[in-house]
Amino acid sequence: MRMPGVDRHHRRAASHSGRRRRGLSATGRIALAALTVVVIAVVVGPEVWEVHPEKTDLTNRFAGPISNAPLGTDEFGRDILSRLLNGGRLSLLGAGLVLVGTTTLGIVIGGCAGTLGRRTDSILGRLIDGGLALPDLVIAFAIVGVMGRSFWNVLLALVITTWPWYARVYRGLFLRESRQMYVLAAQAVGASPQRVLWVHTAPNILGPAIVLMTTNLGAAILSLTALSFLGLGVQPPQAEWGAMINGSRSHFQSHPWVMVAPGLAISISVLAVSILGDALRDFFDPRSVGHWKEDK
Repeated sequence: MRMPGVDRHHRRAASHSGRRRRGLSATGRIALAALTVVVIAVVVGPEVWEVHPEKTDLTNRFAGPISNAPLGTDEFGRDILSRLLNGGRLSLLGAGLVLVGTTTLGIVIGGCAGTLGRRTDSILGRLIDGGLALPDLVIAFAIVGVMGRSFWNVLLALVITTWPWYARVYRGLFLRESRQMYVLAAQAVGASPQRVLWVHTAPNILGPAIVLMTTNLGAAILSLTALSFLGLGVQPPQAEWGAMINGSRSHFQSHPWVMVAPGLAISISVLAVSILGDALRDFFDPRSVGHWKEDK
């Protein structure tokens, strides 16, 4: 005779393994396909569409979508498609670099805080709390103001202002793993704290780390394009999605296609990575979906 709790446990396990065999959800696969198309477009597109993004033609200002300029031209007669593709390289590359920087700092600092003892946790915890207490935008403006307006300085400012949030999340993940039996067993046989951290604990937070990076890629894109929109990132005539929106905002009512193209690119990219992040969360942690329903 089987106990109800055991049966429910087996049903959950079978459901979880079934989800993993099926892979990503349908919406997740659509989001992955959309993001793949965007990435391929910005990587390969400039090599195929060879119009220089900074080439001006004042006799062809604000031309609507035509055969030799499929998305039209801007106030300087520059090809919007070329600027969109080349600007996308900077937007996506910059967001990816910000994510790599914040994730690296978050894992190192959060991992040390979560596994190297109470004293280390106390010191690094105060450092993380201090970073979280600072206003992000004000600090970013100050950093760029001191170092100068440039694309790379904006990336540095975003890493400096956002790493504490990642460190706090990873600290929690490492603290949770540090209480697991495999960690206690490794400590019992004499494994050093550093070995426990990097050999035993770190690989087991890989799934949550991938989900966190994917989910927050959209936020990184928005932050980077927002600062570029404010004029702190790339400087004219260089193309970048946020800078393109900033340059076209005064012409939106009369020539809307100038702003619509970069706006749609940002919206599609952020929406795709957000949906993909949710799908990856469900894939790596199936218990987050439907678990509460079974307990009711």
